[in-house]
Amino acid sequence: MFTIICLLLSIIFGLLYSFFHTISGSITSVTVQILWFLFLFCSGVTIAQFLSYVLIEVFFSKIRGHTSSDLLRFIISFFLYAGIVTLMFKYALGWNLTAILTTSALITAVIGFALQATLGNLFSGVALQIEQSFYIGDVIKIGNRQGRIETLKWRSISILTFDGTLLVIPNNQISTETVEVYPINKPVRITVIIPAPLSVSPETVKLLIHKVVLATPDVETTIKPFIRILDYETERGIIKYQLRYFVVNYFKKHIVDGIVKDRIWYAFYRNKIKMPVIPWFNQELPDEENSQIQIMPYPYIPKEIILKCLSFINKNPENTPENLDQLLQKVNTYIYASGEPILYTEHKQNASYYIYKGVVKIKQNKDNDIKHLNINQQLDKDIINYWPEDILTKVFQELLMFMGPISEKLVSNAASSTLDTRQLYLSLAKHIANENDKKQFLSFAPDYSYKILLKESWFHTKDVSINEAFAHGETILLEVPDEK
Repeated sequence: MFTIICLLLSIIFGLLYSFFHTISGSITSVTVQILWFLFLFCSGVTIAQFLSYVLIEVFFSKIRGHTSSDLLRFIISFFLYAGIVTLMFKYALGWNLTAILTTSALITAVIGFALQATLGNLFSGVALQIEQSFYIGDVIKIGNRQGRIETLKWRSISILTFDGTLLVIPNNQISTETVEVYPINKPVRITVIIPAPLSVSPETVKLLIHKVVLATPDVETTIKPFIRILDYETERGIIKYQLRYFVVNYFKKHIVDGIVKDRIWYAFYRNKIKMPVIPWFNQELPDEENSQIQIMPYPYIPKEIILKCLSFINKNPENTPENLDQLLQKVNTYIYASGEPILYTEHKQNASYYIYKGVVKIKQNKDNDIKHLNINQQLDKDIINYWPEDILTKVFQELLMFMGPISEKLVSNAASSTLDTRQLYLSLAKHIANENDKKQFLSFAPDYSYKILLKESWFHTKDVSINEAFAHGETILLEVPDEK
């Protein structure tokens, strides 16, 4: 807007200058000089604004893909305006700038001595901008201080630490110390040490870990995970594996690291990979008598529950108690972490899966495919407890912009009637009167919905595919193979 106003003023002053320039007279001569100066001034500001936009918004932000800092904007604007003003005074107005600069040399020296530290930070900032070592949004580590860059200013930079505090560091200090940079748009490597029993083949362990890593959100799948044996610890009965993989950016590092470790634990459980637990006071391997205490326990499910599961799934009227006992021996138990894909690390077979604990969400592509399958049960008032807190917090913050403080109550009520994220957004959008606001709020919603299977429901292998069904909360499934 400011650029357009300057452009219009320069056109107006140019036309007035052309008009008065043809009229003779002393008063007219002064008016012509003033109009000429105003024309040059507005034209110079317009040119400077245009070049500044091209350099900052087009070249730096769009082509190079980085957010320009306040210091960079200041430097570019300063040199553009200084250059245009110099040209205007030198060639348009005919002023002798050499005499002016010579006269002000002493004053400049005095000011430079008084502002020595400040100018040091200023020129360090200019050097940092020229080198482009880091950008706004990157994470940097200086000594034992670490945080995300919030602003790059002419005297200092501000970083937001992971404790939530704002740290201001002078540019001069940054230019003299070693700075470790984690770019916001570059993958970051994570290294994990994973123990596994000596009794399990390395190929089995590596394949299992590989599947877990690649199925975890925000893992950089274009870079293949690297898994190798790091060490043997025969006295503890374990092999140490070293896992190296990359996440999409630094901010996901600790979150993904925790999720991968959780899922590896559950994957080991499902595949009967039991880790020996050595007490701190006894470094010997556990004997047979106390092996039940020294080895990680597997979830115990009473026989009555499994028989109930079989009666739900297998409706064959010819089944006898003896047949059910035979089927009982074939039932497998699988336990999954919250958010983990279902059946992605297990051997696929034709079987039915009974939900003993938790919730299973099956991905759907159309809203009209959503159906809540409930066996002997309806959605209860405690269903909100199944929701991950981070999802509800995100939805609340997005709704807050349109509905204000009442958003918390609206989200709580809506989350008590569904476990589908897209359905949650659609339900909350009904409370937004303005159509544009409603459209903006729904833009935050995922493009897909879920079929929700609750406790005591079941599904068949043919109903789901890998990476389309997920556990919602810790989930235990009972696998009942089809009768041949």
